[in-house]
Amino acid sequence: MNEHEESFITAFISTEKQDRYRFLLGSDDPKRRIECLDRLNHCRDLNEKFATWLPRNPRSTTRNAAIAAMLRERGSPDLVYVLACSCPADGQTIPLLEAMDQTTAAGWGTIISCVPGKLAYYFDEEGARRAILERKS
Repeated sequence: MNEHEESFITAFISTEKQDRYRFLLGSDDPKRRIECLDRLNHCRDLNEKFATWLPRNPRSTTRNAAIAAMLRERGSPDLVYVLACSCPADGQTIPLLEAMDQTTAAGWGTIISCVPGKLAYYFDEEGARRAILERKS
């Protein structure tokens, strides 16, 4: 587990689920990681206190640029870390808009960690729900 993953869990996962996420992501068994990432398909474990839900507009790639601009306004760097269920970008640090486009194309639950423990983007299965996750200092 890296800094982005640990910070995401601490900042944005509900307290009662944090140990489970740490166990699954920290395991050497790749099946455990898959089990954890599958949970991202539905927003049941997020601490909604820190979520700003965006209007629904499933699978709109043109919308990604607007959301990326919102994330940049909040302090996102150009390179972000991706935690993604069934997406080739999982575990990679890549450009923000590329991460968003890959997320939309894959269509599965994803966290794009912009600033560890401070700013992230959530995309659930098929993009039915999207949120900016933010903890201010």
